[in-house]
Amino acid sequence: MINAQNKNRDTDSNDWLTTYADMATLLMTFFVLLFSMSTLDPVKINNMLNGMADENAKPQVSLTTVKNEVKKLLKEEKLEDMIEVTKNARGVTMKIPGDFAFPSGTANVSGEIKALLIKMVPTMKKATYAIAVEGHTDNIPMRSAIFKSNWELSASRASAVVRYLISEGVDARKFRAIGFGDTQPKFPNDTRANQAKNRRVEIYLDAFIKTNTLTL
Repeated sequence: MINAQNKNRDTDSNDWLTTYADMATLLMTFFVLLFSMSTLDPVKINNMLNGMADENAKPQVSLTTVKNEVKKLLKEEKLEDMIEVTKNARGVTMKIPGDFAFPSGTANVSGEIKALLIKMVPTMKKATYAIAVEGHTDNIPMRSAIFKSNWELSASRASAVVRYLISEGVDARKFRAIGFGDTQPKFPNDTRANQAKNRRVEIYLDAFIKTNTLTL
């Protein structure tokens, strides 16, 4: 009698396994049916494979190469003492004094900077890194008919540089234009000389954001 009861308990305890197996079989049948009804698009597959091949074939320009090319250009233009070029974990940075790049209180790119930027266009075109242009100001309040604050001025200056480079043929998808106002000074704004140093535009070739998935 006891053995019969134990046998019944064992049978009841295994009932869930039968139900689970039936459900798994039904799910497998469902997915097989979906797969058999689906069609693979050969055009999309071919485009994907071609895109992968193009990306692998495209030469990657190193940050060191970019830095060396920019420094060589600055030396040729006799601007190596005015414009600082550095390479760090973020990428390559070029710091342009604001008073050299723009007339005071404006976002009109100076002719000297245009002459420099246009010579950098070939390097920017072939580089696969995203390009961030950042505008910075000193802490002197900006109140003009055009710019209501340093935020507007710094953003407009960064945008002006980006617009010029795009007009010279650099792909617009590479760029970010950012205005920081007076929130990121490099020096204390306690002297006119330091304020002048804080007025600047910085161009980054960003190592953390690559554009090698674009057709550039």
